[in-house]
Amino acid sequence: MALGDTPPMTQSNIIPLPARTGVFDVDAFAPLLRQPGKALRGGLYGVGYEARVAIANYDQLIARHYQAVAPDGMAAACSLADIHFDTPQFGLAITFEKQTEIAVHDCDMVLDESLRALVAQFGGVFLHNATITGAAREKFHRNIFPHLKFHVDRGPTSANQYSCFTRDPDDAVQRQPRLSSTVFVANIVAWLEMVSKRRADAHTERGVRASYELFHDEMAAKLLGRIILEQAWEAPAGTGEIAVIDNRTVLHATYDKEKKTRGYPIGARYLI
Repeated sequence: MALGDTPPMTQSNIIPLPARTGVFDVDAFAPLLRQPGKALRGGLYGVGYEARVAIANYDQLIARHYQAVAPDGMAAACSLADIHFDTPQFGLAITFEKQTEIAVHDCDMVLDESLRALVAQFGGVFLHNATITGAAREKFHRNIFPHLKFHVDRGPTSANQYSCFTRDPDDAVQRQPRLSSTVFVANIVAWLEMVSKRRADAHTERGVRASYELFHDEMAAKLLGRIILEQAWEAPAGTGEIAVIDNRTVLHATYDKEKKTRGYPIGARYLI
């Protein structure tokens, strides 16, 4: 090799990049996948928390509710609809004993790796008594979603597929409990609901639409906690709350439970 030539890369002269560590120990929540009806105690930064599955055995509840249009079960319905579903335990809810700052994303709007993994396992992560750390806390806009119009925030070609919704306890308006909820369903639920109401043909409807108008007020109320996951934003005044979902697997909407007002605009940001 001539003087000044670049030496070939070998195993000995490659400098490894440090591994990116996540906020949470993802493996610590594995017991909830096996026993979704139980609560799990843990801690972060010296603060205790309780973690629960928001809707246990979600796949079974969906299959039972839509048995008439999915007689061969969830797997067959997902195959026919060309919609992926792998979150039988839907929604990971983590409630901290006292207000805790969480580094949900960095300054480049990149989602924390452990939260990314937990969203993949549970469909969404919901943090109660929590705020986003530091300057990243200010990186949001305000939004009110249409009542029971389930939709995605970002199309399939967008890099920032993760939606993060926040209630800031230091905001003069958001510090109060909200009068409307944000509600979530897995993509397959929208397909099944459309087919069951004969608003779509099971033999021609494929994939996920950008938006759907699903359920009516009375039906939605009956399905909360069973088919529809509700983030109520109703914790006491001065409580921070955070929700993170993947737009590729979960649809969301507002549920106007008072039937009078949709409540104040919630914080929204879109993460990579």
